[in-house]
Amino acid sequence: MRSFLGEVLDDHADLTLIDMEAGLEHLSRSGGTLAYADVLLVVMEPSRKSIITAARTMTLAEELGIPRVYGLGNKAHLPEDGEFFRREAATQGVPLAGIIPYASQVAEADRAGLAVAELSPEAVRAEVDNVIAFLEGAMVA
Repeated sequence: MRSFLGEVLDDHADLTLIDMEAGLEHLSRSGGTLAYADVLLVVMEPSRKSIITAARTMTLAEELGIPRVYGLGNKAHLPEDGEFFRREAATQGVPLAGIIPYASQVAEADRAGLAVAELSPEAVRAEVDNVIAFLEGAMVA
């Protein structure tokens, strides 16, 4: 997978988005599949454990040479979840790319095999657009 991604990124694509399953094996020194990544977006649940894990992931990504690593808050159910993400991410040194609000329609779309964009409420789509704009800006900087 690492060789394939290296070839694709070098020769065939200006942008490749890869949704990896949860886990740190993608960041191993010996065979990290993300070795050619320019940006890593670490998805976090609204829990202290998840944000601490994201901070540890950042350290591994930096050791592998990934130049930009950001946290993405996900499934913010409560109004205070946004503040929790901002506060805990700052405490752990995890820069935030955005915070996606919880929407049951996202899970419904997944179960129905539909594109999430087809059923997601405007608040989710708007925040995803904000994250994309953030990442575009980060790539220029």
